[in-house]
Amino acid sequence: MLLVVLAIGCGKSSTMASGDGPTSMGSNCTPDALHTGLVTTQNGLSVDLFDCEILAATAKYGEPDAMIFKAIIYVESRFEETAAACTNLPCGTPSGWTAAESGCLGLMQVVPACGPTPGDEGLQSNGQPDMETDPTASDWSGSIFNPAINIDDGVSGVADNRKQEIAKFPGCTTDQYTLMAIGDYNSYGSTQSCTVYNTAYDSGVLAAYAMYATAAGYAAHPYP
Repeated sequence: MLLVVLAIGCGKSSTMASGDGPTSMGSNCTPDALHTGLVTTQNGLSVDLFDCEILAATAKYGEPDAMIFKAIIYVESRFEETAAACTNLPCGTPSGWTAAESGCLGLMQVVPACGPTPGDEGLQSNGQPDMETDPTASDWSGSIFNPAINIDDGVSGVADNRKQEIAKFPGCTTDQYTLMAIGDYNSYGSTQSCTVYNTAYDSGVLAAYAMYATAAGYAAHPYP
């Protein structure tokens, strides 16, 4: 089953700024085509923290535009790796799960309650998510909040959406399929054609995308 994800960023300002916010280790990819030098105005976190994980996951799943996932992370979690939301529990509460386990989790607000993750990553042996939030803990490497796992899960969900859109709506452009797939990532089933999709969600992603692409000198896709 695909991940169904609801943005937690609704109603928040989408402005970002460079400056003297809190610093972090950041990514260490060489080269890093996604590097912007920006921080979020909401929490002062660097938007470049997870570039390596984004680049690795998009290469793994053949996604054509890595920068769009950086923008999705901004909209979904403001780069807070332990963000948790979706009290509406979009896929309900599986038997034996808590409400906290059934919500939207991490950077890309993935929802393990909606179905298995790729290779069951981020899940315990009983199929429930590993909810460890302490990066120094022994089981952090297997946590659903671990950026490498969370981003891999999220990118996989978008890539699966893309495959479904290609099968349902042949003849669209690559960029249209991207917008269709990320719109369904927010609200599964919202895509109706090559030109009718979840523009309410996509517009917020594209606003962040344009800013990040400009700051990074990234060759932005000409999304419709």
